Amino acid sequence: MDKKVIPARFKEIARNYYDSREQALNAWKEQRSQAHDASDTRSRIFNAARTIFSQKGHNATVREICHAADANVSAVNYHFGNKNSLLAAVLEEFLHEIRGIYPMHGGVTDLAEPEERLFGFTLGCVSRMLLWHGEEYRNLNKLLLDAFINDFEEFLHVSQRDWLELRGIVIPIIDAMTGNIWGARQLDSLTSGYFSQLFFYAMHIDDLLSVRSQEFFTDEQVYGIAQHITAFSIGGIKNYSELMDAEIDFPHLCDADCGKHARKLDGV
Repeated sequence: MDKKVIPARFKEIARNYYDSREQALNAWKEQRSQAHDASDTRSRIFNAARTIFSQKGHNATVREICHAADANVSAVNYHFGNKNSLLAAVLEEFLHEIRGIYPMHGGVTDLAEPEERLFGFTLGCVSRMLLWHGEEYRNLNKLLLDAFINDFEEFLHVSQRDWLELRGIVIPIIDAMTGNIWGARQLDSLTSGYFSQLFFYAMHIDDLLSVRSQEFFTDEQVYGIAQHITAFSIGGIKNYSELMDAEIDFPHLCDADCGKHARKLDGV
């Protein structure tokens, strides 16, 4: 893709992506309103748990949740197993919701240039992490990112499945960007390098907000971050390809435990 075309296309992608978000946000709010109207015991527990977990995180107790839901403590075990399984269920639903607001493709079709597809994916990721949609959204998002980063046991089946899905999106994009010439080992290393940038933001959101006096990011600022990550990745991939031609032995980072390894890199 022509260097002069990339910035213009990225800006257009971001503008269209954020323009389409309003309909998804309205649908999400309507869905939340309908969920709160449900009166069966399981729904009451789930809705109360969502609110209390967003307020107290892992310190929330089953007794508090059941008191808010007007349900017996034994009902949590009956419907969800235990408190951690209940939290995992809340986070899995929340993950599905925010992917509806900010789809992973970033509004970019599979027929677009790979650089555009990588930007769309990046824009979706950083938008979900950094944009403000209320206190509950922020706090549940923090719990969700923590569950991904720290291998929350009851959530592992979701995070492992999701990690495979994310890699399944990014690897073909990088493969297309490099001309489909590298094998699985090289593509895995490139993918790990790209995701490490996203993990950095995921692990340091509180630090970033502290520096900004708790001021959340605007659409324009998130667009700039996504543009930076994408441009840095494109440059790194191009440089990597040149170095690979020189037969430098790069590490194999994306084996079955790639997600765990990459998270422990802490953005490095």
